[in-house]
Amino acid sequence: MSHAPDRAVAVALHDGQVLVIARQKEGRAYCVLPGGGVEPGEPPEVAVLRELAEETGLMGTVSRPLWTIEHHDRRAHYFLVAVEPGPMTLGGPEASTRTTTNDYAPQWLSMDSLDDGSLQPESIRDLVRAVEAEIG
Repeated sequence: MSHAPDRAVAVALHDGQVLVIARQKEGRAYCVLPGGGVEPGEPPEVAVLRELAEETGLMGTVSRPLWTIEHHDRRAHYFLVAVEPGPMTLGGPEASTRTTTNDYAPQWLSMDSLDDGSLQPESIRDLVRAVEAEIG
């Protein structure tokens, strides 16, 4: 059985909001945390900052590792990332594959809207809330 490459995922919190990538895909609207595949030989804590910059244009620093979770056939490494809010620009492969039926938009989502914003995977919503409550 082949194992998909690990993912590195940023949990960036600021002023009661979490940084997400709003997705429109084949008629579905949902959000995901910024992140992506870890390249061969790349430490996950380096990959998470690269993916954050590619997907949002924002620079960050890893505050600490949070969780490692198996999602289907893929392991995801979640990191708490400190980000300086600023203008956001979608880059990387996501920018070049945008269409009217497959769109990506970086944005800040209110912690009160995690369910309304359909943050996926659903299993991380309570984890994100717990981190926000802890660092307040």
